[in-house]
Amino acid sequence: MSSLGSTNLGFPTGGQLTSVKVKVGDRVAAGQVLATIDDFAARRQLQQARAQLAGQQAQYGKVEDGTSVKGAQKSVDAAASVVSATRRQVDATLAADDAAMSAAQGATGAAGSTMTGEDAGTTAGAAGEMASSAVTGAASGAMTGATAGASAAQAQAKRQADAAAGEVQIASARQGQVTAQNTLDAASAARPNDLAAARAAVDAARAQVAVARQSLTNTTLRAPSDGTVTVLNGGVGEFTTASGSTTPFAPGTDAAIPGAAQAATGAAAAAAAGGASPTRPGGTQFLVLQNLTQYAVVVPFQEVDAAKITPQQHVVVALDAIPDGTLDGTVLSVAPSATALAGSIEYYVTVGLPADPRVRDGQSARATVVTAESGQKISVPNAALHRQGSATTVTVVTPDGRQVPTPVTTGLVGADRTEITGGLAEGQQVVVGGTS
Repeated sequence: MSSLGSTNLGFPTGGQLTSVKVKVGDRVAAGQVLATIDDFAARRQLQQARAQLAGQQAQYGKVEDGTSVKGAQKSVDAAASVVSATRRQVDATLAADDAAMSAAQGATGAAGSTMTGEDAGTTAGAAGEMASSAVTGAASGAMTGATAGASAAQAQAKRQADAAAGEVQIASARQGQVTAQNTLDAASAARPNDLAAARAAVDAARAQVAVARQSLTNTTLRAPSDGTVTVLNGGVGEFTTASGSTTPFAPGTDAAIPGAAQAATGAAAAAAAGGASPTRPGGTQFLVLQNLTQYAVVVPFQEVDAAKITPQQHVVVALDAIPDGTLDGTVLSVAPSATALAGSIEYYVTVGLPADPRVRDGQSARATVVTAESGQKISVPNAALHRQGSATTVTVVTPDGRQVPTPVTTGLVGADRTEITGGLAEGQQVVVGGTS
């Protein structure tokens, strides 16, 4: 016998019980606090997770407000200004050089013209003093022309040197501009990725906060549904382990298979204790919550019988605790897969029962499924039948005491009796296992 609705409850992590607010037999409502364990570690973990989240949020703000792209853009603009200023400076220097060259070339031309007039004056003079003055003028004119020519050459060389230096300055300024542009491109390309990485770090930290918050919540055990506490293993100050056991449900319902969970935990405990049988209610579970208003019988049937059982068939249920009668049940479901029990292949069948205040969880029950009915017919115990090939006979006891083998035809076959459709009359006596 099993209640419809059974839940094994415990804490996801082990810990010391700080409160137990229920007792065995208490009825509880969904959401009601049942027990708590020490939450010191969970609260500290939540504080750490929140601090990490704040740090990641600050880092994200730093990345979001960063000036790397703006700074790089200003560097590009400044580099462009440097290129323009350098170009203007070079142009001005070359313009000055061109003016100097023109002046030097003009001075050279003027010096040549003066020397030609003095030569003519020397030739035209007749007196001796006049001739002496002409020679001196001619020498002075020659020296002036040479100086002017040297200045023109120097001006030209200076322009060439300034032009070469100007190209170097412009190239250097352009290189600075290229470097600044590369820095801007790198900063612009990295910013979305940096923001995404910072945002992902914030999301991860936020998830850790949620995990820590849930861990703190899990230090309080609440009832998932209405029910009655049927098992409680632990008191305040004791340490409970993490819950790891689940409820084995019967086919088609949320009724537990009686003894299945205890058998599993009992086998492990027996092995650990050298074969000793555990008596702990609920196995290793801290608390079991059940719905004690509805019950079902969960019965294993051998594969031959299970093949004949289908939902909605009528079931006669006999309880050892209620010897003065039977209960009428209904097949709710048949397990689709087999279970090996004591070397036999069995299929669990769930039988629903009507409400009865005498029914308790865990009571022993016997269930007889009615797979077919034929009304009021003659039947004999199965032990009275003798089968040989396709022929079936019974041994009829005549009024004078003789035992006469009599052929019969059979109908439905039950667990104890077989329907007789021909060959016998009501009231006749037959031999059953050597007794009439």
